[in-house]
Amino acid sequence: MAYTNTKNSTSDPGLPEKTVKPGIRLARRMRRFETAFFLLPAIIVLLVVLIYPMIYSMYISFLKVILYSNETPFIGLENFASILSNQRFQMTIFNTLKYSLVSIVGSIVLGFMAALLLREIRWGKGFFRVVLIIPMAAAPLVIGLTWRWMLDPLFGLINWGFGILGFPGQTWLAQPGTAFLSLAFIDIWEWYPLVFLITYAGLSGLPPEPYEAAAIEGASYWMTLRRITLPMLKPVILVVLLLRTVDAFRTFDLVNMVTNGGPNFTTEVMSMYLYRTAFKFSQLGHAAAGALIMLWIVSIISMFLFRYLYQEIEA
Repeated sequence: MAYTNTKNSTSDPGLPEKTVKPGIRLARRMRRFETAFFLLPAIIVLLVVLIYPMIYSMYISFLKVILYSNETPFIGLENFASILSNQRFQMTIFNTLKYSLVSIVGSIVLGFMAALLLREIRWGKGFFRVVLIIPMAAAPLVIGLTWRWMLDPLFGLINWGFGILGFPGQTWLAQPGTAFLSLAFIDIWEWYPLVFLITYAGLSGLPPEPYEAAAIEGASYWMTLRRITLPMLKPVILVVLLLRTVDAFRTFDLVNMVTNGGPNFTTEVMSMYLYRTAFKFSQLGHAAAGALIMLWIVSIISMFLFRYLYQEIEA
């Protein structure tokens, strides 16, 4: 007859709950809440950093809140009506949309081209991969200060290079057109590595069979790119488009360091206008209403992108 050790029988998971030792019973109960226990820190951070500020902004957008004032009367939708009728805020909406469009298109095109070129390289991929992601490794504050010095009309490196080539120097940040193009170029240069990394990962995961079939059929490189690569990478490109849209709309530090919204507010974006409204003119309720309008604009654009993305995945 087989001998059964009765001392270890209490650790059998099949035994009733009453016969299990208290320590084992507590461990079983803790195991049930293991997932919630590990998610709890992230939930707390989201509540403190994201949910609470959003709810509080919605609350004060219906009040007349002035910094350093204890009076907060309820004014309903007056903040929204006031900021929507403000011509300067309307100009910042147009500036933000224009800036985001140029920056997003430029970074996606440049990052996708870099990914395609790196895919064709047979040696030194690691070196070129590191070189291509250098702009994203620097802080936006450092990038803004560096480019502001490089674009200086008297001592900047850009005008120095123009002088060597025989071209006259430009006041890059003093004219509306060149200031906007300079900002857009810097933003494209800063964020194309993100597009490059995501699209290069997508290209690396594409199956080789369609390309082998296209090579047998004698398809050219551009036909293969248009008929095979782009359709299979469409979900990846849409994800990149969504990330860049959200990032471009919340741009603040780069514009603040390079042009500070000038000249004559032609490069002022929504985030900078709301910051000045809140902390320079002390109109917190006014700024909260504008922040919610900005959130609605980004949410609407993101909703359309998500809808198109899910349609592509289901197809």
